[in-house]
Amino acid sequence: VLAVTGSLGCAAAALRAEEVGAALDDATLAHLRNAQNRPQPRMAEGIELVRRGVTAAMDVSDGLLEDLGKLCKASQVGAIVRADLLPADGFLRRAFPDEWLSLAASGGEDYEILFAAPAEAVKAVTEAIDLPVAAIGETTPGAAVVSFVDADGEPVHVETPGWDHFRPI
Repeated sequence: VLAVTGSLGCAAAALRAEEVGAALDDATLAHLRNAQNRPQPRMAEGIELVRRGVTAAMDVSDGLLEDLGKLCKASQVGAIVRADLLPADGFLRRAFPDEWLSLAASGGEDYEILFAAPAEAVKAVTEAIDLPVAAIGETTPGAAVVSFVDADGEPVHVETPGWDHFRPI
């Protein structure tokens, strides 16, 4: 099972709000800016993952799909991620109703923990930490290909999977 702690996309949404000059209420703008400027390291949660038997995990700093690709390559597996299962909070969804999914899937600097583990370990982690954990998909045998699909298994397109430090600009 692939899972992630917390919610995704708010840090990227803060940047997007600045880029487009979004007219957001003070509470929403403060929430998004806080996610971007003061990310919460998930140290205690990472320790709990190890205690519960999780052996494949990383932070989401370059975007969920980009970082998952790195995890898959290192683990020599593929992955299927369900777009409808991505954890995105209400601030993000209200601020960018047409872009929230792309921001959650490919926005960086969330610093949540992405991990792969047997279902029992994911359940144990969910019960052990005081933070939401969302199961978002599963690993697949074979090539390190990440498929991003809707609830019906149809491909979902995002402009970019995230930030690649080595991609030519």
